Amino acid sequence: MSSEQQPAVHGANSDDAVVQEARAQLTDVEATAVSVSKFRVAGASLRRPDGSPFFDASFDAQLCNAVLPQEEQAALLGLFQDHMVAVLAMRTAEIDEHVMAAVGGGSSSGGGGANGSSSGSGANGSSRGVRQLVILGAGLDMRAWRLPLEVAGPGSSSDSGSGSSSGVTVFELDSGSTESLKTRVMGAAPPPSRCRRVFVQVDLEAPEQALERLRAAGWDPAQPSVFVMEGLIGYLTAAAGDALFRRLRSSAAPGSRLVLTTPPSAAWRDELQRTRGARLHHTTFEEPEQTLARVVAAGWSGAELRTAEALAAKYGLAENRQGVIVAVV
Repeated sequence: MSSEQQPAVHGANSDDAVVQEARAQLTDVEATAVSVSKFRVAGASLRRPDGSPFFDASFDAQLCNAVLPQEEQAALLGLFQDHMVAVLAMRTAEIDEHVMAAVGGGSSSGGGGANGSSSGSGANGSSRGVRQLVILGAGLDMRAWRLPLEVAGPGSSSDSGSGSSSGVTVFELDSGSTESLKTRVMGAAPPPSRCRRVFVQVDLEAPEQALERLRAAGWDPAQPSVFVMEGLIGYLTAAAGDALFRRLRSSAAPGSRLVLTTPPSAAWRDELQRTRGARLHHTTFEEPEQTLARVVAAGWSGAELRTAEALAAKYGLAENRQGVIVAVV
């Protein structure tokens, strides 16, 4: 997407020196969010089998272009295009689909519709629509900007401080460094009428404290939520990840959903190291079925795995390395 097509960002500070200073504060793990942003932008140029776009990456591109010089963007694509672009296109579209089904909106902003998913039919709470979206390890996630979450119910308010039960509140949980970078470019709030966005600074390896801070920020555990863990679980130790799964399950009201991507396998890690000289900064490497077993063991008994192969077939792309796990309470 050209710069002329970028949406205007009001109240943002995208001064290059300031943005680059914020970027320099990121750890190696946090900096992966910048690369993911570029891969997501590139993935948006692909098309679904019906010819429609996977999603609208306008806001992702706005951020990516402010943070990454063009030569760095080109270098990233040159090294990882065949590995990551299709993966990001599919996983973003799949998660968007489940989020929009949960809030009652049906399709995402990409125009591709539900694409055959049954995730929105008959789930507890879906008739009214879930009003709380909790993104764990949010990084540079743009869902609060991108998705038409105002469709969650009649009378949804664009007043970001209203707390109206008819609108969706997006809680973004992370360490704070990527949030500083994001708000310097995008501003603190999404476009009017999209949703209410609340950032919560947490350590996800301390899930009890993280949930306490989430409640203090206005999250209501008595109401259903959609918990999104995109590209997160592999950065936690297995013990920390299991504790987080258990704590979310014990706090999940009826009608809640968990949506997460599976971490890289050891084979994928070794292939990237051998063929690209690239080092993944994850802590946990495992097969998708192992992650699914951990989710089920934590109490999400209805969890299902959408395999990498199934997603590739669904979206008409040949290359995929990640599955998506979905559970409904």
